[in-house]
Amino acid sequence: MKTGWKLAFLLAVIAGVGTWLAVDHRTWGRVENVLKQISGSARAEESRPSKAWVSELAHRTPWDHLISLTPDQFEGIGVRTVAVKEQTFPTLLRLNGATDYDPAKLTVVRPQLDSRVDNVLVDLGSVVQAGTPLLDMFSADLAVAKNDYETAVSQHARDKKVLDYKAPLAETNAIARKDLIEAQNDEAKSLLQMKLAKDKLLVFGLTEKEVADVPNEDGVKKAKMILRSRTAGIVIKRSAVRGNYYDSKDELMQIAPLEHLWVRGNVSELDADKVQVGQKLMVVFPYSGLTIDGKVEYIDKAIDMDSRSAKFRSSIPNPEGRLKAAMFVRVLLEVPPKPGQTVIPRGAMVSVDRVDYVFVKQPGKNYKFERRPIIVVKENNDFVVVSETSLGNLELKPGDEVVATGSLILEQMYEDRVMAEGEFLSTQPELDEKTVPLNPHDVSISVKP
Repeated sequence: MKTGWKLAFLLAVIAGVGTWLAVDHRTWGRVENVLKQISGSARAEESRPSKAWVSELAHRTPWDHLISLTPDQFEGIGVRTVAVKEQTFPTLLRLNGATDYDPAKLTVVRPQLDSRVDNVLVDLGSVVQAGTPLLDMFSADLAVAKNDYETAVSQHARDKKVLDYKAPLAETNAIARKDLIEAQNDEAKSLLQMKLAKDKLLVFGLTEKEVADVPNEDGVKKAKMILRSRTAGIVIKRSAVRGNYYDSKDELMQIAPLEHLWVRGNVSELDADKVQVGQKLMVVFPYSGLTIDGKVEYIDKAIDMDSRSAKFRSSIPNPEGRLKAAMFVRVLLEVPPKPGQTVIPRGAMVSVDRVDYVFVKQPGKNYKFERRPIIVVKENNDFVVVSETSLGNLELKPGDEVVATGSLILEQMYEDRVMAEGEFLSTQPELDEKTVPLNPHDVSISVKP
């Protein structure tokens, strides 16, 4: 009984509440709005970014891109600075090259008439002197030329006898003056013909002795001759083949002189302006230790597109003939100092991504250092020559103090600071406000609307 009464009472309460809500719908709307406001406020508090870092950013000191050290850090790292000096001494430009024969002095051996090679008397690489036999030749044209010479010699001998006979007779008026003049003309004409025939044989390559022996030759011997070298040198090319026929256009051999050699080399585009015609140089043969002084005789007016270098040339004496072509050499050129160029120790330079830097100490008693880019003209293990051309009006000047010891540590500190500055920006949330720049050297924060 009691249970039934309780159930009836509960149903009555529920019905009463439902009736009240149905009648007063405005009240339900207010409740709903309150719930929405409460829920929205919670979400707004959750999603709103913390602006504490903006306050930190506003109070940060903009980085001046200087590395600052305390006195203890300066001593602990062992930083040592030196003063930048003006370049007062010439630099040594080291280039590679090779020896070569002088093509302007090459002697090309050619036959002067159609002929056949019967025998080759020298080998490739043979050292010859002027007059050294090179080839045994056979030529029908030579036999004709020798016969013409013999005829001219015989005719001159006859005309000379006639003149010698008529000259005394003309003195005694035994013959007419006209006959004497005619005999003189004939003798002079035959003498000229004999001389021309002899010169022709000399041009063909016969010696004076061989020309004199022509009258003693007969038959097939008249068609034979020995082709001799006209100069001293070394046989660098031999094209003659035994049994082949050649004419005056064919090349049989090449002979290069040994009294001097060319030195050819390449200079890079970067250093091409440092090499001038007439400039003194030293040629070093690294394997023998021999050094020879010379000078630049020629340099290309254009840069080779493939090698990005210019060819230069010099010549050196070779009186004893010990030096050969294609020998490797080192060429050393002294480049005079250029106004505005400075010198720093090699340890002061730091290279990062193909750019060279130095750390310059700021004026005063502080320990602040500026990383400054430089353009290197020349470097070795001891020093670096810096160009007078600057990057961004930050040239080195004599008297500036650069870090000579400890530059690598400063570079690492600089890179760490750059990375730290970048991480600070990248880890901050995006703002719904305007861009906030960190300092003039940094990239500003991109803002989404």
